Amino acid sequence: MDDIDRSRRRVLRAGAQATALLAGSTLGRDGLGTVAATPTATSASGGGDAGDGADAPDLSLATQNLGLGADFLSIARPGDDASIPERVGDLYAGVRASEPRARMRALADLLAREPPDVLALQEVALVRRGPRSGNDPEDPDAGTVVFDFLATLREALSERGVPYRPVAINTNADLEFPARLDGGAIDVRLTDRDALLVRADGDVAVESTAAHTYGESLTLPIGGGRTVEIDRGYAGATLGVGDESVGVVSTHLESGLEGIRTAQAEELAADLDAFPSPLVVAGDLNDGPERDAPTATDGGTETTTGEADAESDDPDAYGILTASLSDVVGDGLSGAGGTCCRPASLRPPDEDGLPQRIDHVLADGLAAESVRRVGADPVRIDGERRWVSDHAGVAVELTAATDDRATSESASATTTESPTDAGSAAAGEQGARTGNATDSGDGSPTGTATSASTPGFGVASAAVALLGAGVGALAGARRRRDDS
Repeated sequence: MDDIDRSRRRVLRAGAQATALLAGSTLGRDGLGTVAATPTATSASGGGDAGDGADAPDLSLATQNLGLGADFLSIARPGDDASIPERVGDLYAGVRASEPRARMRALADLLAREPPDVLALQEVALVRRGPRSGNDPEDPDAGTVVFDFLATLREALSERGVPYRPVAINTNADLEFPARLDGGAIDVRLTDRDALLVRADGDVAVESTAAHTYGESLTLPIGGGRTVEIDRGYAGATLGVGDESVGVVSTHLESGLEGIRTAQAEELAADLDAFPSPLVVAGDLNDGPERDAPTATDGGTETTTGEADAESDDPDAYGILTASLSDVVGDGLSGAGGTCCRPASLRPPDEDGLPQRIDHVLADGLAAESVRRVGADPVRIDGERRWVSDHAGVAVELTAATDDRATSESASATTTESPTDAGSAAAGEQGARTGNATDSGDGSPTGTATSASTPGFGVASAAVALLGAGVGALAGARRRRDDS
């Protein structure tokens, strides 16, 4: 891409970001933590040279929110007299009942039919438990792995002959709570991650990686005057595809408050200049071209959840990012259905279907040749029909954008699903290092980070929890400062 096109991208971003700051600046609260102001990047060997004007390469990519399997924000449910340990125990039991290992194996069945070059994953949960320690929720130490969604999915894909390796992982919220489970007292640790994976047997090289935690986060009240921060961020990489360098980012933006989500999108848009073009941003944006503001009933009155008015001229998260990137799915996927959200049980029936398209593939310099949803239909898991996640995934075949075919042009859209039996054997779990550095387990660089939709870390549950708790006083955004 030439300098004129790059400059146009930067100008469009700058205008969107300035407007977003005006819209969301009142939500910031200073002095509650620090994070690097720019993404932390690491280099990786084996990358190809950046292209010098050659056509962008063909690349297949799928984005998927894996779904925690329970409503994380139920721990802050208003009007619930249960203690925090009881609520967390119920949450843990809900995750366990969703059978994460079986769901990840069923998802591997679907992905292995047409395995993409790159997987962009969100809500890549790591659930651990340990003895009651009495530590602060934001000072976790439980180390016994119960469910590692990433390890299970990778193992299942390898068993199906399509091995993947992580190239970038960002640790988002990493919180530990006391829980009462089966009459015993334990600590439960919930870690949320974004991840980028590439085919281990493919031709995609890794040139550099990045992981970053956003400077704005949701402050969630958990009772007793205590709050926790729901951190979010992104995992990114520069990939060598043929003779070109392609930037790819996986992200999951805030669901509970539009102002925070907007600020996160603005920060991401600014960071995109660190990546090459062609560029792909994939993930759960909790926003879309026609998303209605969620509503909740509070004392018999229907109220909005802090979303911008429909007639507001201020850009939302989707608008900020599509000011410089094209929605390569466009109306194509809308014709086939949305991507969010299934009921918390992940079991039929689902009267609402998937009414929202909030999981996206946005690109610069690339267009979609084909689009399909992944996991939109229930599959057989241990003899029972379930969905693999509360979100449907989006898989695309990307190729160079041309003047006579804009990247926003609708691609052919299909939904390719059929019932499958995921079996019942539990996939082996692997431990994971968390904190300021992440490790893929195979020596691959995964970047570093300085550090949650119904069910999971996110949409309707966040709205209800925040409204009931008094969002003006008890929840808001945290703005970190770079102390370097």
